[in-house]
Amino acid sequence: MAANSIRQKPEEVVEETPKKKRSTKSARKFLKVMHVFGIFNRNQVVKMMPFILFLSVLILFYIGNSYYAERTIREINDVKNEVKEKHAEFISTSSELSFRTIQSEVAKAIAPLDIKESREPQKKITVAPIQKKKK
Repeated sequence: MAANSIRQKPEEVVEETPKKKRSTKSARKFLKVMHVFGIFNRNQVVKMMPFILFLSVLILFYIGNSYYAERTIREINDVKNEVKEKHAEFISTSSELSFRTIQSEVAKAIAPLDIKESREPQKKITVAPIQKKKK
């Protein structure tokens, strides 16, 4: 280096440490209480893992069961509405049938075919039973 040049100080490398997010006072208190009781202790969490998995499966089962129950209730309501519609259709069809089978309505319906109603009372036809021959 030249003697006339100004010596420059080497730049100080300042490492920026990542700042931790500040937790609220209540969260810090909660964590202290949990640490005192040992809930967040790694060994105890590992020991509780089967129970945590069991609870998770139980929660999933409960949610699935509620969805199944809601779907079943919707299906039941749909079937009830369909039964009501079919019952109303049955009543209207049966009343129409009873109206059309009245003797006067039948006579009106067959009038264009030139078929007339019989004025004589019905006669009963009886057939004598056949006797078996003896051999």
